[in-house]
Amino acid sequence: MKINSQLTGLFLTSLAIGTNAFTSIAPKTGSSFVLKASERQDPGPPPLGTQMPMADQPAPPGPAGPLSKPPNMVDDLDSSELVAMDMFPIYPSLETIQGGGTVRTYKMPLWADKCQMLFTTDGRPMKAEANLWLGPIRVVHTIKIDMEDGARTPYQSTITFKKFGQVLKVSTSDSLEFPVLAGVYVPNPERAKDLHKNTIEVFDNATPQEKKRIQGGSTLGGGGAVRYWTVPPNVQSVQVIGWSKDVGKKSFKLKVEVLQGPNNIKQGFFLQCGGSTQPYHGVLQTPGPGSIIRITNQKFLEDGLIQIAIVPYEVTGEVPVDIPSVEDLGSKFPTSRINSWWDNK
Repeated sequence: MKINSQLTGLFLTSLAIGTNAFTSIAPKTGSSFVLKASERQDPGPPPLGTQMPMADQPAPPGPAGPLSKPPNMVDDLDSSELVAMDMFPIYPSLETIQGGGTVRTYKMPLWADKCQMLFTTDGRPMKAEANLWLGPIRVVHTIKIDMEDGARTPYQSTITFKKFGQVLKVSTSDSLEFPVLAGVYVPNPERAKDLHKNTIEVFDNATPQEKKRIQGGSTLGGGGAVRYWTVPPNVQSVQVIGWSKDVGKKSFKLKVEVLQGPNNIKQGFFLQCGGSTQPYHGVLQTPGPGSIIRITNQKFLEDGLIQIAIVPYEVTGEVPVDIPSVEDLGSKFPTSRINSWWDNK
């Protein structure tokens, strides 16, 4: 009864002074509260040639070095006329990521929509994985690398993503004997536009022998179509562009292998990418004669159609005249799997 009398008294008091006795005081109109991770403001895009630092370490002193000018670029030449753009920066130093499952993360700036990566070793085999995370559970890009000699065949690529401040995670294999040397670079908006324009030009100007469609496999995944590209001996590296903007605008999962000899896999990659508005553009090293690139589609049949363009990047010397033609290899290999792009050059 004592408690009820107290509540009755409070109720009568509220009627006397108004309803504000039981309501919280709201902020004035026009006020706002913003949650910030830190008090530092985003400095904006870095100048051209500046390397993006690690998220958990301070920025290195000085710029990352100037971007080397493409050898076929002159001052009065429009960028649309470039044959092979020098896409990657010069890294002043590379970070050593030890083996044994070591993880490094790189926070993308909010304004960034492209990231360039370089992975190599001191001559040992290279086993590494790079994932681009959007939030805590969604991975929008995955690149798995497995090759015999990371110094002879370093890996470089450019990935495109949406401007949401995503995080790049780089990890090594469980073996302690296989450290990786890594470099991560975020181009400024002007450079990013040039890179995207170059990707469009290379992809759209690829010949039918260089650009092929690869269909997905069964509804359970895997078992998709396989395509082959032969690489001339004078081509030291090739550009690989995966894009589905003209064939359904779906994401893709691919197994990419660089062969030398009968089913002798020198380099192996697994690529998972958005595909439509987020194309993949990488460079694979193909030193020495006899290189063949084999790509297998590992996505579903319903939405796994993808176009892959493979064109030369670094070319030295002339094509030897004693290279066997497709007809000469017809007795050993199906002609649909051997493509001699230099015949039309």
